[in-house]
Amino acid sequence: MAEKKRQPKRAEGKKSGLSAGNGSVVIGGNVQGSNIILGNNNTVSNQSVNLSPLFQTLDHLVDAHPKLQSGKKQDIKEELKEIQTALEEQKPDENFITRRFRNIKRMAPDIVEVAFETLKNPIGGVAEVVKRISKKIAEEANA
Repeated sequence: MAEKKRQPKRAEGKKSGLSAGNGSVVIGGNVQGSNIILGNNNTVSNQSVNLSPLFQTLDHLVDAHPKLQSGKKQDIKEELKEIQTALEEQKPDENFITRRFRNIKRMAPDIVEVAFETLKNPIGGVAEVVKRISKKIAEEANA
């Protein structure tokens, strides 16, 4: 007697014989919030950077600055908001941002230096603040 070949049981609800063709991609499941890139030699970059925490740090630094008057503190914070808004644009206007930083530099040169360090490298910005604080404390101790 010839034996019957057993067909494997397929899972309920699944289709058999799915064919997508050459070079096709088949994705199952929920891909909400995913980036799906197709093609050859693709370059993917994430240009959206959350600058808010960096500028919050700079705002706190401005608030804590002992030598700035409250009016200048407010002016610097407004300049920083404009810089943040400009940096979040698709193509930031370098001249506009440069003018904002020059305005801040006239009021508080040390804030500009820390802002540059913070925006280039957030950890470096924190290190710059700590370095400046330690220098001030050392100067006060020697006075």
